[in-house]
Amino acid sequence: MRHFLAAMILFCTASLATPAAAEDTFHGEWQQIASNAGECQSCRITIRQTGASLQIIANNDWTAIAETGGEKTAGGAGFWKRGTRKTYSGKSFDIKLRRNDADELIMLMRIKPIRGESRTIKGAFQRIEQLKI
Repeated sequence: MRHFLAAMILFCTASLATPAAAEDTFHGEWQQIASNAGECQSCRITIRQTGASLQIIANNDWTAIAETGGEKTAGGAGFWKRGTRKTYSGKSFDIKLRRNDADELIMLMRIKPIRGESRTIKGAFQRIEQLKI
């Protein structure tokens, strides 16, 4: 019985430690360093990670929710705020995130059109601040 309890404590401790380490993967504030939609040195996203869930808020009027799919990937969906004068006002999108070997965040955002073709925006971000969890 003592071995079973020790094994359970070890298992629970290991499973609790893993999400905290994984939270460093996306959690923080990120500045755009490249994009196929045009240069934007003031474009930033804030990612709040709780376990496998990500809340992504951009300073240029879009928001997304995603789930981690592995150690360095995540995917989800979001929308551009309605009523802005931006090109994608009110549009929804699918989003994929991946950390690369250069410690950058690569984002693919596939915007769903009301009519016509979809558009995929690819951006690269560099972490500028590690948020407190």
